[in-house]
Amino acid sequence: MDEHELVAGCQRGDREARRMLYERFVGQVYGLALRLTGNEHDALDVTHDAFVRAFAAIGSFDGRSKVGTWLYRITVNEARQRWRRQQTRQRHLEKLAERQPASTTDDASDPFDAEAVRLALDALSDDHRTILVLRYQQGLSYHEIAQVLGLPPGTIASRLNRARQALRAVLAAADDPLATQNREEA
Repeated sequence: MDEHELVAGCQRGDREARRMLYERFVGQVYGLALRLTGNEHDALDVTHDAFVRAFAAIGSFDGRSKVGTWLYRITVNEARQRWRRQQTRQRHLEKLAERQPASTTDDASDPFDAEAVRLALDALSDDHRTILVLRYQQGLSYHEIAQVLGLPPGTIASRLNRARQALRAVLAAADDPLATQNREEA
């Protein structure tokens, strides 16, 4: 099948045409994504997202460009969006790391760097990580988080508090081995 037949098949919902289009272009799209992202994991994600977006928008493909060019444009846009999301996440994680804990104990400032916070977030349960990301990365209000998660706003407040406590606990536990190691090296 040539490109026009593949696109027409995809637009009709032909799964075989989609598979053929994917197989024809996945190597090129992945290669571009790898060059844009610089690592295999992100490149795989960008490639996946690019094809998901392409198949969702295949009905709007008008044939003014080649299919490969159209897929490249989608891939570049996906890579840029991924980079922007990562930059936004990094900024919010840095802000989260700079936040003072809710407690009024003597350790009123947490001197954790953004990498430590990122690793700590990865160590949290999905529920805790999700609510922290929605609040501090996405900037959603309690009401908006409640809508996203399908929970009452009061529940969001208590769950967010528990998630913050869990994050602090993971950060504190992660800080202890480093302090011990630094004392041993001194």
